[in-house]
Amino acid sequence: MMYTHSSCYFTRRGLLFAALFVSATVSVLSQPRASVEKLNIDLGVTYNGQVRKAGIIVKNTGKDVLKVLDIQTSCGCTAVKHPKNELKPGESDQLEVEFNSTGFRGKVSKTVTIQTNDPSNPAVTVTLLTDVIEELAPINNSSVIWLGSLPVGKEVEHKVGFKNVSGKVMTLKGYTSSTSSVSVKFETKAVMPADTIYVVVKVKADKADFQNEQIMIQTDSKKQSLVPMRVSFIGMKSS
Repeated sequence: MMYTHSSCYFTRRGLLFAALFVSATVSVLSQPRASVEKLNIDLGVTYNGQVRKAGIIVKNTGKDVLKVLDIQTSCGCTAVKHPKNELKPGESDQLEVEFNSTGFRGKVSKTVTIQTNDPSNPAVTVTLLTDVIEELAPINNSSVIWLGSLPVGKEVEHKVGFKNVSGKVMTLKGYTSSTSSVSVKFETKAVMPADTIYVVVKVKADKADFQNEQIMIQTDSKKQSLVPMRVSFIGMKSS
């Protein structure tokens, strides 16, 4: 059989394309691949003040080493313990995620984005979902107390009301404060279902500066053992 110059050219060209196709296929098959078990993690009901934990399983389903380059969260309320920096083919590891619900209400959605060297899917985003509710709810629907400008060294008091929506008797056991300049006084400690209880927040600005302090009221409830309040003010020196 005789081959013309043209047929030899196309044969060589076909072999070249075939070789390039095989090379590209091998390259794709040998790449790392990042996969997670769930793209949405439903934490269910969370009581305001709780810290909820979840695990995100990251697996390398590719044929090359998967490198975890960075992990980003959509909120400072979400903390992540990083997994291994590298995962061999077939290897998996777990990200430990913590969501601090303090100050949130209602339906909450937060994300964790895992960035890797997977060329086809370099960023995998996992969404955390939860419904934040309360047993002892502030009557003005806000856990933030803004007191404005306060003279340094002068003590002021602010009364805050909470309604017991738990359906059972709740008892206040005490409180913690992020600073000694903010304290809490209880007028009574037991609150019946559907009743309102008032606490007195006492603040004494100790410096001429903006302050944003955290109070946690402790209760005997197994569901909402901590009721958060945030107190913000600006200390002003007398002229």
